Amino acid sequence: MRHAVNSPLYAVVTAFHVLAAVVGFGALGVTGTYAHAARRAASPSSVASLGRFFRPGRNWAARTVFVVPVLGGLLLALGHGQDGGRLFPWLGLGIWTAAVGVASAAMWPAEREIQRALASGAPRSGGPPGGPAGDRAAFERACARCERAAAVTSLLFVAALFVMIAQPG
Repeated sequence: MRHAVNSPLYAVVTAFHVLAAVVGFGALGVTGTYAHAARRAASPSSVASLGRFFRPGRNWAARTVFVVPVLGGLLLALGHGQDGGRLFPWLGLGIWTAAVGVASAAMWPAEREIQRALASGAPRSGGPPGGPAGDRAAFERACARCERAAAVTSLLFVAALFVMIAQPG
């Protein structure tokens, strides 16, 4: 049985929950797209948009993924626990945990490497393997890790979206 919650507060929290997911996971996907562009660019540090996107610092838009389960928990509380015993919130939390794990372990460290490389000048060929940020091969590996992590987090977002719409169990 589905419990319909129609309070204005529930609707507002739902909107913010969805917005946080779209912004956070969207930013993770955009990061992967920019990493792909950086890897393909002949001279990445001369591309102004790459320099702006990968300027040193945290990608705060991507960090909004941390708000998603908080708002989901608030939705469960506002629904008086009606859905707490169902499968879908816990599947969603598991998918979110996997996505944040991928972002934390793979994407964000690779993003920091890309930032350092672009801040230090154009990644160049011929550097020692695993060498400084100026090593083109190391730069391309960081970009590829970032791309793969973005692909995985995007697939996990689609899975979570499906679970939240279908609401199994």
